Amino acid sequence: MTQNKTSGYYRNEFNKIAWLYDPLIRALAFFFGGERKIRKRVLNLLSIKSGDKVLDAACGTGTSALIMAEMVGADGEVVGIDLSPNMLAVSKAKLIKIAKSKVKSQNISFLCANTEDISYPDNYFDKAHISLALHEMIHEGRVNTLREIHRVLKPSGIFVVADFGNPGGLFARFLFKILMLVETDTARDMMKRGLLNEIKDAGFIVEEVIILFRGIAQIIVATKS
Repeated sequence: MTQNKTSGYYRNEFNKIAWLYDPLIRALAFFFGGERKIRKRVLNLLSIKSGDKVLDAACGTGTSALIMAEMVGADGEVVGIDLSPNMLAVSKAKLIKIAKSKVKSQNISFLCANTEDISYPDNYFDKAHISLALHEMIHEGRVNTLREIHRVLKPSGIFVVADFGNPGGLFARFLFKILMLVETDTARDMMKRGLLNEIKDAGFIVEEVIILFRGIAQIIVATKS
């Protein structure tokens, strides 16, 4: 496994909770319209076409990567990378289960790798995606990750990020404060510095920002300049 340059964002807890991760996500997403509906809304912003090469950074248990594998078709390629072997084991188990029906196993791969050091050449991917992972990284880790994604993305390639936003309204801020009680200092640091600023500093052009759940979450659509 590639060693994290900053050792700040990978937490062994993700290995410990891999078996519980999907049920937790489904339970949380239920209150916001359902997991697949939310994921499809995010992924549709990538404008994936048949034959595209797509990177799913910090892919977790691979749910989004498997959806994208359907979207790119047999001539496309999806690469999911994550630092948690146990998360990737869940991803590969899902792939084996559905490979005979919706997804051809040869168009998707899961790699145990560091998003700060992506082992692909410059300008390789047409699209890139990362969800609910940047807030787990220390500042340097976020900077390294965003720069690496920028490097491997083709010019004018689309990059979609889903992560915490800036909640508005008393109730949303109240819920967000509760959420922050179980989050790490890295999440608060990202909020303070501003994710939009970090994405722009990495060389991306921000095309659109979609506010979700009264600002608790946001989807950022950017392109490589």
